[in-house]
Amino acid sequence: MRSARWACGILLLGVSVAVSLTDNYLLLIITLSAGLAAHALAWKNLSRSLYATLPVVVFAAALTLLQVLTRIPVTSLAAKTLTIFLFTASAFRIIPWQNSLAAVHPGTPSFAVALYILFIRHFFYILSGEALRLLRARGLSISRPYGKGSFRSLVGALAAFFNRSLLRAERFYAAQLLRGLAE
Repeated sequence: MRSARWACGILLLGVSVAVSLTDNYLLLIITLSAGLAAHALAWKNLSRSLYATLPVVVFAAALTLLQVLTRIPVTSLAAKTLTIFLFTASAFRIIPWQNSLAAVHPGTPSFAVALYILFIRHFFYILSGEALRLLRARGLSISRPYGKGSFRSLVGALAAFFNRSLLRAERFYAAQLLRGLAE
């Protein structure tokens, strides 16, 4: 069972890499649909899956809107971003990380890869949790989610989120540098 989950997770990561290399719109629509299905299966609940995908959908829509407003030809970048997110998030949710790390021994080439993937996974969960807390706090602090001042509060919340993310990344890198790992 564990090896099947690993194989499925690696396949999902491979598909996300393949999506980044394609420009075929039909293939992109098919993989986007498959990514939605994989994400819903990984979450085991369609509504929670869609709720977790909402920030990336908003980002992709804003990216497309900016391309339209600046009269730049609309590219497949937004669809690729959403598709890659769906497959990568599904892979990180499916792979049994805790049980499989005992098989990776220090000093082997796979150990460095495993540590790198664990760092990415760790910060993925930190950033997603931080974004959810920020949006909940914003939702509790504003009286009307739509109307005067709502966009301004969202911009302020996102600026605070990026500021905190950069500070956290800087502290993490400084700690790694002190330990000799970031050389």
